[in-house]
Amino acid sequence: MKKSILTILVLAISVIASADNRGMSLKNLIGNSNVSGEYLDLNMNTMLVDQCHGGEMLLLYQQRNSEAMLYSSVEQGFRWKKDNRGGIFQVTRMGLLNSNNTDRAVKGNTGFFTTLDNLMGNHVWTRNILPVYVDDSANVVYGYRAKWNSFNGDVEFHQKNILYAYRLTDGAELWQDTISHYTRWGWNNVMYLPESGNYLVWADELMLIDPQGGVLKRMTVNTGRYGVPVGVSKKDHSTNHGTDADYAFTPYVDRGYWTGIKSNVIFQDGKIYLADGEDLYCMDEDLNVIWFSQLPKDKTSAMRIRIDGDRITLLSTGLAYLEGCSYEVGKPFVSQYDVTTGKQNFLRYIDTDGKIQDAHLGDGKAFYLTSNGLNVVTDFENPAVKNYGKDVIGKVSEIGNNTKYALDGQQMYTMASKDNHVLLIGKDGVVRLFDGDDDKVIKSVAENELYDKQSNGVYTCMSRDKKGEITDDPSNLVITGEDGSVTAHFNTQFNGAFYTDGLLTIVMKTGIFSTRL
Repeated sequence: MKKSILTILVLAISVIASADNRGMSLKNLIGNSNVSGEYLDLNMNTMLVDQCHGGEMLLLYQQRNSEAMLYSSVEQGFRWKKDNRGGIFQVTRMGLLNSNNTDRAVKGNTGFFTTLDNLMGNHVWTRNILPVYVDDSANVVYGYRAKWNSFNGDVEFHQKNILYAYRLTDGAELWQDTISHYTRWGWNNVMYLPESGNYLVWADELMLIDPQGGVLKRMTVNTGRYGVPVGVSKKDHSTNHGTDADYAFTPYVDRGYWTGIKSNVIFQDGKIYLADGEDLYCMDEDLNVIWFSQLPKDKTSAMRIRIDGDRITLLSTGLAYLEGCSYEVGKPFVSQYDVTTGKQNFLRYIDTDGKIQDAHLGDGKAFYLTSNGLNVVTDFENPAVKNYGKDVIGKVSEIGNNTKYALDGQQMYTMASKDNHVLLIGKDGVVRLFDGDDDKVIKSVAENELYDKQSNGVYTCMSRDKKGEITDDPSNLVITGEDGSVTAHFNTQFNGAFYTDGLLTIVMKTGIFSTRL
């Protein structure tokens, strides 16, 4: 019986493929040659959503028809097509997950969550949650119970801060617990501990979580504080204070709470290093504190830490966040500590030229982007600040934190903020890589010519308009070999692509092109 079903399935796939397939070629700009392949014409508004199984399977989403399709690039045909009820699918190794955040009712519920087994489109279970994290290897999916409000386009939580964990394969509830976060979202930063298989989750609390059993340990951390974002002018009679003094008040906490007063997290030699608004910590992987060193009260802000040999350096940026926007908070300073004992070697405040906009901690240097340029701190113990204005770095709006790539001849060139290299995003549409050791810009690339790295040697540079929105104009797709050299470069309209074992699959707006390179 199983053999008969499989035979029917293969025949169905071959019928679909043969009915819609035709030959097609693309111009390879490397060597200026034509690359021929098979094209499956869908004649619809198609986008790439995800890929799985080594790139052999491709999940597509039909925006116009609200249809999901599982396509096999090896078989060059579909496993199935079905109405996805307006949701977005996500591929996992154990099946497919569907999150519906529209007001289209599904069995009386909205905000539903479904898994489909064996990539065959067979429904297994439904839970009314808004998913936030999926872990294939642990066979779990996590989410909050939620309801989509079509009136204001927002998500309404049925039980605020309660996170539910379900087994991915059958939907059985594993555990539920309060994952507290001031803005309701607690699952916004998951760090995996490979030795134990547990997670470190940093929300309003620092939590050690067993994927199968729930929260193992909690630690109170201070990552925010009340601010004074609203000032009231002198003699404001509406306040009935009747005084000539300036004064201010803290309004409702949603509008008066500075957040993001914490550092990055470093895992090294079985230890965890991080800083909150009050202390720098060294802990073991069970959250037992090995040492801590106090930080200056009310002077901390968003921080960067790094370890070099026997010392740990902390940079306070002088910034924190209010309603998602950064503002100057606390004081910018740099400090160093003994990595074994936590003993503070020094702490020095930094005077920057201009209003602080962003910061980066390098190797023995610190970089502050301000309204007057790029301030480079060249000596931590006796802070000396050199400022490089727009005559050197151009008119810069931010420091880039995401790695980008530029096409340099037949090689891909990495553009990233790392050590004493700082990626500067320009207001003029140019991205510059500043070398803090040579004190100059060493690479300038137009922002619309930067590539994002996908998987398996695929780099994409999507065509965008002046507002940064992706357009339907031809975009650039680059394929590289193991040595990083460019083997193929296409300029064509596409929504996504992947490359596995020499097989290139490109999802275009109206169909799918596949070829062997």
